[in-house]
Amino acid sequence: MCYNVLMKALTKKDLETYVSYLDKNLKGRHLSSPVLYTEKVFFFRLSGSPNNRFVIALDEEAPRLYMANEGASATSVGSHFFDQFKKELINPYIESVELVSEDRIVKMNLIVINNVFKEEKINLYLELFPHHPNMIITDKENKIILAYKQSNINDERPIVRGLIYETPKTNGFVAKESDFNPYVYEKNCLEEEESLAKKRKANKFLPIIRSLKNRKKLLERKLLSIDSDVEEAKKHLDDGQYGDAIYMVFDEIAPKATSVEYEGMAIKLDPSRNPSENAALYYKKAKKAKATIKAATENKERTLKELEDVTSSLTQLENADEAGLELLAKELDLYRDPKKKKSSDNWKGLGSDSLPYFIDYEGTKILYGKSSKQNDCLTFLYGTSKNHLWLHIMGDSGSHIIIKKDNPTEKEIRVACEIALINSHREDGEVMVALRKDVRKGNVPGQAVVKTFKTVRINKVSKETKDMVLKATKYRFQK
Repeated sequence: MCYNVLMKALTKKDLETYVSYLDKNLKGRHLSSPVLYTEKVFFFRLSGSPNNRFVIALDEEAPRLYMANEGASATSVGSHFFDQFKKELINPYIESVELVSEDRIVKMNLIVINNVFKEEKINLYLELFPHHPNMIITDKENKIILAYKQSNINDERPIVRGLIYETPKTNGFVAKESDFNPYVYEKNCLEEEESLAKKRKANKFLPIIRSLKNRKKLLERKLLSIDSDVEEAKKHLDDGQYGDAIYMVFDEIAPKATSVEYEGMAIKLDPSRNPSENAALYYKKAKKAKATIKAATENKERTLKELEDVTSSLTQLENADEAGLELLAKELDLYRDPKKKKSSDNWKGLGSDSLPYFIDYEGTKILYGKSSKQNDCLTFLYGTSKNHLWLHIMGDSGSHIIIKKDNPTEKEIRVACEIALINSHREDGEVMVALRKDVRKGNVPGQAVVKTFKTVRINKVSKETKDMVLKATKYRFQK
């Protein structure tokens, strides 16, 4: 049976197995660099190996704790509790991990260095009860120092600073047998992090996402309005002929007539106007209709371009790596409300101009930027694998290039190198090849700092690659 953390919470029997596993793997290691990933999820760096991250998730439905090999670089969200938590839990040494009472309470016995630089024992209790999870720090005498969820002093089991921590009364249920597997469990916990990452990113960039969605709806309504105006204007394009017809039967029009006929056309007249004024009114309507259609065509073109940029921005935000968004947030002006700007031309965010180009070489996508903005977004934003190859011409400005494939062939690497040379207007030269994880952002837009790389020498760019670059289009994210 596959253990799925999304379907059920940990049982006492599960915890007995997993806590024993944790005790063996955590004893003698340090917890450091705490990060409040979401309001209820805490990340810690673990010293030593093989696992380098420890997670406590106080999820209401399925509270859990687990280790992970993969690191997760992220900044903390704001929380008064977390500020206090960091002060109490500075680089603690893990003495042991145990299950206490007859329920789902995990106790981590820790040693910290206090503010007078002496070792001090503290306890971290994790109450993993569905719908009532809690995390409590106590001193060596088991007095409560800090609690994620405090209670009232008059409660049956008060969780209040300074009081002795007591475990809740047990329910006396019999623990069922379990085929719990720690490795499968940790794998499923990591899968759950994918949905956590989406929620965290959505919350962090909620103002800009909401504003862009509102702007998109407004632009879509505007397009409908433009189309409606055009259809109405088309009805009056031929009104000039009615003006001409009025002059053809000018002398036959009776005073205060409401209509006149000419060659089978029934022409309505305003009885309060004379024939000349009626004719002028028809000429004016025809002229206005032509102007409306011309202005609407230009307006529709601008609106479609802005709608493309807004739609592209939303798609890129959904697909972007959160760490990359944080890195480029100021540069791309992501924290402000774009609707406050009078013109979309002032919007520096993720429009269609930030999408990189790509060629499809024998089924392998090779992506590259043509501007500093496209280079930054491609390399630091779009969440390509850290083990994908990143390329750039040596000693010159040019495109950032990523081969969107694990272990590309020599031919694919050569084509990517040739693209780097073509975009720098070179026929031959050297190209640096690095892993994406070895590239970090420089101090100016489009600049990259490469930790380690190798070089490939290209003596002549092929005509085939030149033709592919000429036909290259913007890269669109696949849902």
